[in-house]
Amino acid sequence: MRPFTQLARSFVRFEVDIWVSLARAVTRRPDTLGGTPIRYAGAVSATFWAFIVVSAVEIPAVHLLIPWPAARIVALGLGIWGLVWMIGMLAAHHMHPHVLTDESLRVRYLRRVVLDIAPVEIRAVRHDLRAYDGAKSLQLTGPGDETLTVIIGSATNIRVILTEPRTFHTPHGDFTVGAVAFWADDAQAAVAKIRTAIPDRAA
Repeated sequence: MRPFTQLARSFVRFEVDIWVSLARAVTRRPDTLGGTPIRYAGAVSATFWAFIVVSAVEIPAVHLLIPWPAARIVALGLGIWGLVWMIGMLAAHHMHPHVLTDESLRVRYLRRVVLDIAPVEIRAVRHDLRAYDGAKSLQLTGPGDETLTVIIGSATNIRVILTEPRTFHTPHGDFTVGAVAFWADDAQAAVAKIRTAIPDRAA
C-alpha cells in the first residue's frame, strides 16, 4: 500500500507543478530569484513541440473516428488533458531554469530537484559534455558515484567541482558528492558567468 501512496503523492505533486508552471508562463513570471537564469529547456523543446503538435492533431481526428458519443467525450477529455499536460511540461522547463545569484548557483530540474551551491563551495567549473543511458533525470555517476548528475535530454555539459564533498537533499534521497553535473543550453556562456561570479574559485 505504501508504494501506491508514494506514487499517488508523486503524481499529485507533479500535476501541481504543471499547473504552477502554466500559471507562471501565462503571467510571464519565470522563477529566477532575481538572479541570472541559465536555461536548459532548449535540449528538449523540439521533442515537446512535436508531442504538442501530434496531440493537437489527434484530438479532432479521434473525435471524428469514434462513433460512440460517450467514448468520444472520454477520448476528447483525455486528449485535451494530455495536450495541456505537454504544454505544462514545456512551460515547466522554461519557467524553472538554473539560476546564478550572488548567494548561490541553483541547479534545478523543474520544481522537483533543487541543488543550491554557495560560491565558496565551488573549486572549479568547466564545460564537460557527457551522454547518459536511461530515463532518470537525477543520477549518481563517475568513479565511486562522486558526481550528482542532473540530466536533460540524456546529457550534461557543465561540471561543478566542489571544494569538499557535501550532502544534497533531493526527492530521491540524500546524496553526498564532490561534484555536480548539469545541462545548460549555452554551456560556454554559463561557465563564463559562473566564473565571473566566483573568480577566486572557478577554474
